[in-house]
Amino acid sequence: MLLRKGKFSGEQKTVAKNYGALVILQGLNYLLPLLIIPFLERQLGLEKFGLVMLAQYLMVFCVVSTDFGFNLTATREISLIKSQNGDYSKIYFKVFWARMILLIFVFLILMTVVFSFERFSQNWAVYLLSYGVVIGQAIFPVWFFQGIEKMRLITIINVIAKTIFTILLFLFITGPDDFIKVPVFNSVGFIIAGIISFMISLKYVSWQWPHFKGTKEFYKESFQVFSSNVASQIGVAANGLILGFFAGDAVVGVYSAFEKLILAAKNMYVPIYQAIYPYMSRKSWPQKKKMMMLLIPVITLIGLTGYGVIYFFGNHIISLLYEDTRIIENVNLFKVLGLIVVFSGLNMLYLSLFAPASKLYKNRLRILVLGAIATLILNFYFVPSYGIKATIYSFTFVEGLMLLLCIYFYLKKTPNETMLNE
Repeated sequence: MLLRKGKFSGEQKTVAKNYGALVILQGLNYLLPLLIIPFLERQLGLEKFGLVMLAQYLMVFCVVSTDFGFNLTATREISLIKSQNGDYSKIYFKVFWARMILLIFVFLILMTVVFSFERFSQNWAVYLLSYGVVIGQAIFPVWFFQGIEKMRLITIINVIAKTIFTILLFLFITGPDDFIKVPVFNSVGFIIAGIISFMISLKYVSWQWPHFKGTKEFYKESFQVFSSNVASQIGVAANGLILGFFAGDAVVGVYSAFEKLILAAKNMYVPIYQAIYPYMSRKSWPQKKKMMMLLIPVITLIGLTGYGVIYFFGNHIISLLYEDTRIIENVNLFKVLGLIVVFSGLNMLYLSLFAPASKLYKNRLRILVLGAIATLILNFYFVPSYGIKATIYSFTFVEGLMLLLCIYFYLKKTPNETMLNE
């Protein structure tokens, strides 16, 4: 339990400090979309705004591919090494060099895709310049700082990078012709953050050149998480990509105006899970279950409160933030999408915290793959006829379906419980 007789243990104080740092970071993540997304919609116009967002959806897959699941497996390994006062160097450079190789490989695939489809090749520079985000993410060892529970460093670096990006946008984006500057500025912010964080992380490790012996099991586990993460991002990025193919950039702009706000609200859970994950990873099975019983009602209450705000004040929020009538007249779709704030919080409780902390990677993979399959089937079947309505209803339905699957797998007896009962 996180609380005992009103006192915090040393580990629990660390969790609290990391949570505080992450709350600041996520507070920035809430504030910036409220500033940046409406600003870009107004300055670029719906078509160019939609194009920039379409490139970002494609970059989501690139980021997940270069991460390769290390965000969970490596964090867990670093956390365990920390508890034993061990040397981080070996696992650190296993991950670092693997990500560098993936960075090159994924870029080649991206360029192949972009120049193979006219839909992308017409604006190839947007996708090429957007790849800087992937480079920055690949060299930023968030997993390492999370594992050693130094999240305040991440907070400071991210605040600097995001502030630079935001200032550049407001200074230099003045009209639709400036759309190409958006991926440039975004990439600059991520790359600066990546370089600074990488340099800081080196003081905790000793340099090692690539060598991959004895890493088969680690990469196998990481591949399972990677497969899950790809499936997870299909639910986010594929919605925008498929809608863009069938309905055009302007409709993607409308969808992105809503979706970016929902994702900002969804991120309110991230500080909780990132702060607790290393702590939960070190706990026994019964202790993990007790922590879940404490967290479930809290997360449910947060989600319902968030949805209440969206439902009752959605009209005011959208009218205040956006000017385009095509966005404002679809505000009811924004309220439907708001249900994701409830569903995703509980989904993430299992998928981003409990399952990876318990090494239940196969269960996590099954849920996310089923969600991805449902997303693709529903979108390809309904979007050509019903457009953005189909995208939003499909997205919401799949999140609800995944919540039911999470409940099923959480309640289902696992090998850990079977061993305890023997």
